Amino acid sequence: MPQLVTDEHRAQFQDEGYFILERAIPDDHLAILRDSCDLLIDLMHQEMDRLGVDHIHISHRGKRYHIAKKYDQAPRLHEYVFSELMAEICRATIGEDAYLFYDQYVVKAAEKGITFSWHQDSGYLGFAHRPYVTCWAAVDNMTIENGTAYVMPFSTIGIKTLVEHIRDPETGDKIGYFGQEPGIPAVVPAGSVVVFSSLSFHRSGANATDKMRRAYVTQYSPAPIFKPETDELMHFGVPFLKDGKVIRESERSGVATR
Repeated sequence: MPQLVTDEHRAQFQDEGYFILERAIPDDHLAILRDSCDLLIDLMHQEMDRLGVDHIHISHRGKRYHIAKKYDQAPRLHEYVFSELMAEICRATIGEDAYLFYDQYVVKAAEKGITFSWHQDSGYLGFAHRPYVTCWAAVDNMTIENGTAYVMPFSTIGIKTLVEHIRDPETGDKIGYFGQEPGIPAVVPAGSVVVFSSLSFHRSGANATDKMRRAYVTQYSPAPIFKPETDELMHFGVPFLKDGKVIRESERSGVATR
């Protein structure tokens, strides 16, 4: 496939912490993302029913869903997660070695999806580590009205390092920025990918439309991430790239060791 990440994208990632690839996801992979989202929301509802609750972690029934670490529980979703597009993004941002660190669907229900506060993805770990890259895929067309993501350029906020985050007891969000800078909205068509560093601040708005707004997030680290002073792996450590080459499916493993 043709190269989509340009030298300008690479430079913008280093200088500003993000770049955007419009209409980068092939149609067949976009269909996989949509089908997988429907399946995983249904499974989450079943779990909420089993527990007798309407809220699991930062997912709220009928309002927003954060469905994490399920890439291997939906048919064919791994085809996107370990695609050549993701490989190209990883090579351009974190280097020739890459590991799947985390994945999640971020869904805002029609006319009810609530906001998500300014944060760094690294802020949810809360300890020093090598920065990783987040690939935020637009499963639907993204607009201001349906609560798209906003990114904060490094040059605007003046921060390229991990800062302390405070958890909101009402929503469960961790918040790392309380200022008034609006950030840059990702108003993009379905199939686009917003790429940003785990140290980049980002947020999203509420969905005020009559349709669901879906995004799928995959994150890749240059090495497995372990909890401080332990051998306990944080989330995933699935090998994806070695010396720039995609690792064969038969050689992937969800268990990494130091």
